[in-house]
Amino acid sequence: MTSVGKAPAVIFALLLLAAGALAGCAPEPSSPTPTPAAEQTPATPDLSATAGPTPTQAPTKAPETPSAFTTTELVQICIDATASAYDDVEFDAAGARVEKRTVTPEWLVLVPAQTNGYDAESVCTIGGSPTDPDIELSSASIQPLPEEQIQNLIRGENEGGTD
Repeated sequence: MTSVGKAPAVIFALLLLAAGALAGCAPEPSSPTPTPAAEQTPATPDLSATAGPTPTQAPTKAPETPSAFTTTELVQICIDATASAYDDVEFDAAGARVEKRTVTPEWLVLVPAQTNGYDAESVCTIGGSPTDPDIELSSASIQPLPEEQIQNLIRGENEGGTD
């Protein structure tokens, strides 16, 4: 073959090579083109691809606690801390009230009780962890706390002492 005959063959080979390279980028004729309904991002975002939490993320558990107390554990801790202050006491664990505080310890626990014919109430502030609870306040009273005082305890105000 002469150099004149080689030129078209080389050009043809280069065109085939270029066409083959571009064919990998083009969609296959037999595959359907994606429609917006079929290829949209899922309704729930994939959070593994994001760098941090987004403002629209909702917490996965409530209440969110670093120490992972359950309500039952908090109530039992308060009962155990105050039972010896009563004579002949019956606690109403099912009627207990647990509030997240804005200060530490994180939890306010109020457990209704009956003792010697009186309506009583145990009050505790609890932090720490279930294996090592930190009980800052434990009180046994024959008078339930008024709501105003409960709100003060939630905010960490007037917890006793000289305040």
